[in-house]
Amino acid sequence: RDLTLVESAREFVERFRASEGQVGDGKGLPVLASWCPGWVCYAEKTHAEVLPWMSTTRSPQQAMGVVVKDYLAKKLSVTPDRIYHVAVMMCYDKKLEASRDDFYSDIYKTRDVDCVVTTGEFDRMLSETNTPLDSAPETALDTLFKTDAAQEHLYASAGTSAGGGLEYIMSYAARTLFSIDIAPEVIAAVGKGEATHPLLQVKAVRNQSDHREIALLDPATQQPRLQFAAVYGFRHLQNLVRKLKTGRSVYHYVEVAACPSACSNGGGQLQPADPSPAAKKQWVSETERIYTAADSYERPEDNAAISELIYEWFGAEGLDSEAARRALHTQFHGVVAKANPLG
Repeated sequence: RDLTLVESAREFVERFRASEGQVGDGKGLPVLASWCPGWVCYAEKTHAEVLPWMSTTRSPQQAMGVVVKDYLAKKLSVTPDRIYHVAVMMCYDKKLEASRDDFYSDIYKTRDVDCVVTTGEFDRMLSETNTPLDSAPETALDTLFKTDAAQEHLYASAGTSAGGGLEYIMSYAARTLFSIDIAPEVIAAVGKGEATHPLLQVKAVRNQSDHREIALLDPATQQPRLQFAAVYGFRHLQNLVRKLKTGRSVYHYVEVAACPSACSNGGGQLQPADPSPAAKKQWVSETERIYTAADSYERPEDNAAISELIYEWFGAEGLDSEAARRALHTQFHGVVAKANPLG
């Protein structure tokens, strides 16, 4: 995920500068997050007009796919088709994402991600084989890098289960564009109502936790310099699309997830034994709390393993290289409706 966050933030800054911060000028703003395959499929099938605004940076699943099938394959001196790559994810739509033609190698006849297993499916696999995960023996973590993987702390990127893109990209853009240093975890805390900051302004739209707006204010004028939003669930997605089509959206960046409450509520997640709405709401809330709980935060660009990966993979140019752009970006395709043959 750190690799995707770093490249997503770089892409945002590049598009912001090209557009001179103007939303809807046709040069790149707003940037719409594209990590959620449910959202991507919805946009491709019904709202192709918004596709030029999609972030082209690969999702974490597909970024890891190209790391495994390109970087790791070269490191092991094998062809990509000799590696079988399995991803455990929260969402059934991640299977659709892995099957996209954009992530298939015609040369080696292999996909970047060969198989996606949801967390719910993985849990059932453990149950069916009588494999209790809580009593499994612990072993040292494997690592692809010189950096020690067996650290004392498990570092996290601040944000929600949607991936932390909003918080990290806003932090990176504030530092890079305006020399304002606000840590992602501070933005996350302010966004949740757990803290305040003089340069951050938060608005929960109609008291809906699935639609939040957060603005970075100019220190001198107190006017918004960056306007970001988090939009989760199809009802809010439809409202977002209407704003985009009518030119009423003011956002520079939108973190998008098709599922209400984002990925902690993914369709492939483990489900509570009690099927009642109240129990499900509590289950999702507790899942989100556990996922976002961390004793230590680390900015993705400070991750030594990511730096090692980037320069060993792409050489001295790093993420500025053409090879990095080819490896870490994708494209989107509007679906043309077929004419009814019955007329």
